[in-house]
Amino acid sequence: MLFHDQSSNISKEIINLDNSLTQRGYPNHYLHTGPLIRKEEVYEYLSIDERKHILNSFMAFVAKVDFTYKTFIVEKDKDINQFKLISMLSRQIRDFLDGDAVNFSDFDKVIVYYDNGQTQLTSIMASLLTDTNIEFRRDARPSYYRLFQIADLLTTFELINKKRETHTNSKSEISFFVSMRDFNKNYYKRIISKKLN
Repeated sequence: MLFHDQSSNISKEIINLDNSLTQRGYPNHYLHTGPLIRKEEVYEYLSIDERKHILNSFMAFVAKVDFTYKTFIVEKDKDINQFKLISMLSRQIRDFLDGDAVNFSDFDKVIVYYDNGQTQLTSIMASLLTDTNIEFRRDARPSYYRLFQIADLLTTFELINKKRETHTNSKSEISFFVSMRDFNKNYYKRIISKKLN
């Protein structure tokens, strides 16, 4: 979950990001972090330097925009089934929402942008976010929202960091970042100041 107070205008930062991407030869580009790292989809024919230029433009955007985020992790094992997965994820999200980190009642209106990507997650969100000031905008297209693209970056980085802790990173991750130590120093440490506990 990425949280942004819309009273904090980010249009200048978006313009700077768009200009940076255009100057690097990627006008109207939207970030999909996993494929960028793995050299897939639209990134298939780009060099590692070109892909790093794109990522670094987004990292500069991340540094300048005022937001916070929270990730929820459920480690899958052989005994986990869909019911258990939904239960564990629901508990984590509910405990977080019941805590002090975020209070939706402080706002006149809360807009939840979601792309309906996972049915289970849609159900969890609909059941837990029930305040009257909450409006769901389902089918939000990642290509339309820069913060949505940043949420994708954050979840990808959190997964890479989790694998870094267990020494299970993929070859493409190690190749892209040179080493997991470099990933931690040059990328991950730049986002964790915005992370909610």
